[in-house]
Amino acid sequence: MSWKKVLGKRTIRVAATALLFSQLFGAVGPVSAAGTDVEVHLIGINDLHGQLDTTSMVGDKKAGTAPILATYLKEAQAKYENSLLFHNGDSVGASAPVSSLDRDEPTIEWMNMMGFDVGSLGNHEFDQGIAALKAQIFGGVDPVEGKVTHAGAKFDYVNANVIETSTGKPLIKPYVIKEVGGVKIGFIGLVTKATPAKVSPSGTAGVRFLSAEEEVEAVNKYAKELQDQGVETIIVLAHDPATTKDGVTTGEAADLAKALPADSPVDVIVAGDNHALANGEVNGKLIVQAYSYGTAFEDIKLMIDPTTGDVTEKSATVTTTFQEGVKEDPESLAIIKKSLDKHPELTKPVGTTDGSITRTDAYNNEAPLGNLIADAMRQADFGDQASAADFAFMNPGGIRADLPQGDVTFADLAKIQPFGNTLVKLELTGEQIQTLLQQQWGTNADGAPNTKTLQISGLKYTADFNKPVAERVTSLSLEDGTPIDPEKTYTAVVNNFMAAGGDNYKVLVDAKSSLAGPVDLDVFYQYIVDTFKGGAIQAKTEGRITNLAASTEQPETPVTTEVISRAEFVSALVDMLKLDEVATAPAFKDVAADTEYADAIAEAAHAGFIQGYSGNFNPDRDITREEAATILAKLLNNQVSDKNAAAIIAGFEDGKTVSTYAVKSMAKLMDKGILEVEKNLLQPKQTLSADEAKALIQKAVAAKAS
Repeated sequence: MSWKKVLGKRTIRVAATALLFSQLFGAVGPVSAAGTDVEVHLIGINDLHGQLDTTSMVGDKKAGTAPILATYLKEAQAKYENSLLFHNGDSVGASAPVSSLDRDEPTIEWMNMMGFDVGSLGNHEFDQGIAALKAQIFGGVDPVEGKVTHAGAKFDYVNANVIETSTGKPLIKPYVIKEVGGVKIGFIGLVTKATPAKVSPSGTAGVRFLSAEEEVEAVNKYAKELQDQGVETIIVLAHDPATTKDGVTTGEAADLAKALPADSPVDVIVAGDNHALANGEVNGKLIVQAYSYGTAFEDIKLMIDPTTGDVTEKSATVTTTFQEGVKEDPESLAIIKKSLDKHPELTKPVGTTDGSITRTDAYNNEAPLGNLIADAMRQADFGDQASAADFAFMNPGGIRADLPQGDVTFADLAKIQPFGNTLVKLELTGEQIQTLLQQQWGTNADGAPNTKTLQISGLKYTADFNKPVAERVTSLSLEDGTPIDPEKTYTAVVNNFMAAGGDNYKVLVDAKSSLAGPVDLDVFYQYIVDTFKGGAIQAKTEGRITNLAASTEQPETPVTTEVISRAEFVSALVDMLKLDEVATAPAFKDVAADTEYADAIAEAAHAGFIQGYSGNFNPDRDITREEAATILAKLLNNQVSDKNAAAIIAGFEDGKTVSTYAVKSMAKLMDKGILEVEKNLLQPKQTLSADEAKALIQKAVAAKAS
């Protein structure tokens, strides 16, 4: 999945079912506060991802871009006598090219211009490693390329759960105190504990992340230190996922709230990471999150007793930054213009496509876009006067978008490879290459397959899925059919994420030699320019990978059609709707970020189709008819009243067996003629076959469009 990064008037599509809102009611607090209380507003954003010039679609309306967001933020602050401006992590990383080409210095410049008061670290701040993180925050020459000198942030960054292994102390200061309106407010910073799994191993080298238990201890410790300094209003800027749905707030931030004592002095936990809406109270703590990309901001209202420093009332609203009728902030426009003037290539087409160069099914098979990227990697110049490498391997999880139909710009290429990974040339034996291919086929903790098929250049192979992994590669050769010699040493290009053993490609760590080279996006861009010279970009599947499916003997007697899991059902729905909006892992404890269905589950959660159970999604459990109905009903606009729904369901012999949560959903699908029944039976607990699921999804999608 990809973060959509586009220029100017071009837009990206947020999931069609995303919640359209202008103002959302806040968490419940006391009805009133004493007349002497100080009213403070904390104005904040999360997960900006350097989308300075990105226009997003919320429903059918344009939203976002830094110039629009800036206008909203400035107007919000102008309304209040006492306010503070904050961001809650992932302000940089996986950014739009207008920011990423200068190592996100334009985004830091924008935040400095806006006068942010405090910020926290997100997982993407670690993308390029600790030295780069510190250069961005504290100033100095960027260590990744040495071409950018960062001015540094003119506001405080806080984090309490990342510890430098060399010193045993927090990476940066764990908290900061701000005074406004005569009252003191403490901000403690946290980042999601999943960060090591979200970035390259080199990104977190030299630090460790506190466990959940240690994190709670740290928050309690620093809250006590703040109290000892006379601070009773405490905010945790936790770049942790959270979602509020049907009045219930769940996720990592909610888990933190539950783990803290009920009488904890922490008043508010600001969430982030999963790009969702959160606005609810858990264990006395208000939890808030305002989507992402600058398409919304939160306004947290605090009434504070100036004598005790205690919060007597708290609530929040989340406002969408719709563009219509809003004047763009000129200072923000100037920052964007400066970057575009410096990088005119951002607005010039580099070629065209017919829309067929996609990453479709890249986790399991050869894909046209995978071939194109691998070919570009193989030709990369490492400055060693050597010819092209023998091979190139690209992990499918690093391909974040498809090439669009029509004109292709640099910005489109940056959507595909947004991480700024460095290419690495390795020396590997033929035997190690065979091992690398075997490491594509992993298994999850529950024994289910976890396949990440590498996209390749310079070789071809056949995999027989009737055989065990160690024997699965039955044919391995160069492009011309010459067998690869197990004893011979070859050169292979991968990205630094893979070279460090990411995605379980552990054999690469044992390479004979390693040579760091250029940035993957730069290589991809130059390959497109040099190869296609502004014309039609060509790529297709060529038989580089031949997968022989495991044979299944047909039994003499009929068998029940294979049922479909919850993950498979959601994946099929997301694929049919062509949802492609998020790049973070789904906020479910039992859905690992590296599973092949993680992106689809993240998309479905972002679109509001699924919620899960107690923080879990149960991806491998067979889906039932009523569960499928609950998901598909969210596609349909028409509403069925509780009374009518009950009447519809009661008309079936087994209507009483329908779970309470599924009554309206099943009734809605029956009302639209989507859900078929036999012998007046709904069979709500019956599992679905793949064919049944496909038919249901097709009908629901058709009904949505009608």
